[in-house]
Amino acid sequence: MTFFLKSWPYLAAILSGFLLALCYPRFDLSGFIWIWQAPLLAGLWFTAPRKEKTPRWRHGFLLGYLSGFSFFLISCYWMIQVHHVAGTIWAGIGALLGFAGYLAVYFGAFGAFAATVGRWIIPPSTKDNQSLFDQSISVLKVALLNGAAWCGLEWLRGIVFTGFGWNGLGVGLKDQLLLVQFADVIGITGYGFVMMFSGIICFCTLVRLGLEVRQHHRIRPHLDFAVGVTLIIFLFLYGMQKVNLKPEESVDIRARVLQLNIPLEEKWSTDVKLKQKIIFDYRDLTRTFVETAEHDLILWPETAIPGLFHFPWVQTYFNDHVLKGDDFYLLTGLEDANLENTEIYNTITLMKGDTDSYQMHRKVHLVPIGEYLPFRHSFPIFTWVLGGIILEDFTPGTSFEPLTMEKDGHAIDIVPLICFEDTVPRLTRKFIRNSPQIFVNVTNDGWFYDSAQPTQHFYNAIFRCIEFRRPMIRAANTGVSGFIDERGSLYDRRAGDGFPRILQDEETGSTYIRGSMPATVQVDLNPPTTVYAQIGDSFSIAMGLLALAFAAFRIVHYSMTTRQSVSDA
Repeated sequence: MTFFLKSWPYLAAILSGFLLALCYPRFDLSGFIWIWQAPLLAGLWFTAPRKEKTPRWRHGFLLGYLSGFSFFLISCYWMIQVHHVAGTIWAGIGALLGFAGYLAVYFGAFGAFAATVGRWIIPPSTKDNQSLFDQSISVLKVALLNGAAWCGLEWLRGIVFTGFGWNGLGVGLKDQLLLVQFADVIGITGYGFVMMFSGIICFCTLVRLGLEVRQHHRIRPHLDFAVGVTLIIFLFLYGMQKVNLKPEESVDIRARVLQLNIPLEEKWSTDVKLKQKIIFDYRDLTRTFVETAEHDLILWPETAIPGLFHFPWVQTYFNDHVLKGDDFYLLTGLEDANLENTEIYNTITLMKGDTDSYQMHRKVHLVPIGEYLPFRHSFPIFTWVLGGIILEDFTPGTSFEPLTMEKDGHAIDIVPLICFEDTVPRLTRKFIRNSPQIFVNVTNDGWFYDSAQPTQHFYNAIFRCIEFRRPMIRAANTGVSGFIDERGSLYDRRAGDGFPRILQDEETGSTYIRGSMPATVQVDLNPPTTVYAQIGDSFSIAMGLLALAFAAFRIVHYSMTTRQSVSDA
C-alpha cells in the first residue's frame, strides 16, 4: 500500500500516455481523446515531489515525460521496423527508444508548465462570501493556460529538427468530421488547444461535483462547463455548415491509383528479374486500364520504378510502352539526378503522350536519416554509425510551383506532396493558389511493413484537405491509397454508396494489399482561400506565446520574491 501511495502519480502519468495511444491506429479507440489527460492532471496538480526540495516544475516534467514516453513508445512502435534496413533488431529497438525519448520532451515541458503556472488549486467552497463563479473562473483560467501551452508545444513539435507533428490531439477526432472543420481557421494544431481546454474543464467539473456532493450536498453553478459545451456546439454548427457546402462550378477528374504492394526487399533488390517484373507490372496494368476505360489521370507511388528519369531506357519505357501518345496524364514518383553535380532528387513527374511533356517537382522536405544524414560532413561519428545505411543524401528541391493538367478547357493545379510532405501543413500552404487545385501524394511506406505507420500517415494527411479545402489523391506502394475530399471525407457524397474510397481488403479491411482503385474527383473551379491558408499557424503560435509569457512572468515574480525574502532576512 505504501508503494502505491508513493508511486501512483507516476503510474497515473503512464496510464495517461497509454490511454492517448489507444486513440490512434491500430487501436482507434478515439473516445479516450476526451479523458486521457485525467490521470496525468491528477498527478500534476494534487501530488507533491517525493523529495521535499525538488522543485514542482521538475516533478511535473518527470510526470509529463513518463506520459509522453509511454504514448510514443506505443503509438510509434512501428519505428522498430527500421531493423530490416539496418540488419539488426537492436537498431530497431534503439531507434524506437531514441524516437520516443526525444518526443516525450514536449510532454515533459507541458508537465512542468501544468504543475506550476497552470496548476489548479481547488478554492475553498465553504465560504458564504465567495462568488458563485469564482471556482468556474479559476477552472477557465487553468484550462486556457494549459490549452495554450499544449497547443504551442504541438506546433513546436512539428517544427523542430524538420518536425514530427503526427498524432496531435485533433487527429484523434478523425472520425468526427463535423467537429474538425474549424481546422480551416486554426489548423489541426489549433485543436490541441480545443481538446486540452475541453478535457481540463471535463476533469475539473467531475472533481468539483464530487466535492460539492460530499461536502455540501448541493451543486454550485458551473460556468466553466457551460463555456466548454458552448465551444463544442459552436464547432459542431460550424462543421454542419461547411460539410453541406457544394461548389458552384466544378470539373470531374477520372483518376486511378495503382498500389502494387511491392515488398521492400524486392523494390531495392539488385536482381534483374525482380526489377523487370516491377517495370512490366506497372506497364501492363496501366495499359489495360487506359485501353478499356477513359482515364484523365493515372497515379503510381513514390519511386515506382528502379531507374532515374533521364536514363535512356526509362525514356524508351515511358514513350514506347506506357504513354504511347494516349490521352491521359501519368503522375509518378521517380528518382532523378543531375549527373554533372552528382545530385540526386526524389521527384513527382507528370507526363502526357510522351516524356517531352514532362513536368517535374523535386521533393523539398527531406526526411532526416531516411533521405539524408544530418551533420554528415560536420560530425564524422554520424557517418561512422549510419553511413552504411544512408550511402548518399538526396538534394532538396526549392520550387513551390504546382504542376498543371488540363481538363475540359480548364487548367487544374496539381499540388505535389511526396512521402511525409502531406503531413506538413506549413509546406502545403506554400503551394496554395487562387485557382482550381488538387493535392496528390505519392509515398512508399513499405519501410514500415504491415504496421500502424501507413494508417497513421494517412489519418494525419486527411487534415490538409480540411485546412485548405482541396481534395487529395494518394498513391502508396503498400497503402494507404485512396481519395479524400475537401471536407476530409473518404466517401463520395454524389454516389451515396456508403463505401470509403480507399484501397482495402473487403473482408479484413487491411490496406496492405495489391490492387488499384478508380474514382471521380470533383475539383472546385473557384476554391476558397481559407483563413488558415492566409494566416497559417498564427493561432497556435499565439497560444504558445501566451503560455510562454505567463511562464516568464511566473519566473520573474518568483525571482523577485526570493530576492526580497533574502533581503528581509
